Amino acid sequence: MSVPVCCKCNEVIRPRAICSMGKAYHPHHFTCRDCQKVMEPSRFYAVKDDVVCSECYLGNHASRCCACNAPIVGRAVMSMGRKWHDECFHCISCSQPLMSSTFYEINGYLFCKLHFQELFSSRCSGCGEPIVKEAVVALNTKWHAACFRCQNCQEIISSCEFGINESGRPLCLDCSPTASEGRLSHKTVG
Repeated sequence: MSVPVCCKCNEVIRPRAICSMGKAYHPHHFTCRDCQKVMEPSRFYAVKDDVVCSECYLGNHASRCCACNAPIVGRAVMSMGRKWHDECFHCISCSQPLMSSTFYEINGYLFCKLHFQELFSSRCSGCGEPIVKEAVVALNTKWHAACFRCQNCQEIISSCEFGINESGRPLCLDCSPTASEGRLSHKTVG
């Protein structure tokens, strides 16, 4: 059995050696790489093949949560190349946890599907609600298909041609002027 040699001073270690990451240390040489303080063998972190104390690890080396900027020790959520504490990975609007649900990121902020649609989706020109599926594009705006209605009879305009009234709102072909120059067309996108 070989006698351990301290990796810091190259002296034989007697009577007690601290061994970590394949290296042996005298107890007084088991020091933090960053602050040089002597460490307890039970309270240290390995960083780049060396050892650092808890305080230096948390202050200088631990990953930081991109939401609260506090050090991450233990479990973390990794998404889009960044890390979050489990409890910080939530919708910025309603605080709903996003671990197992659809989420969206805008400028570093996380949103649940509902609040993303509420805040960033196009709005229907008829009802004002977010458009999340197909839209009718007409009169330089977007509409839900069910909201693109004749302003006179309230029937859904399903043909590609329609008219407009004096205030620029859509009219079905039955309620619009018969002259073809008063008729417009729309398209459905989705």
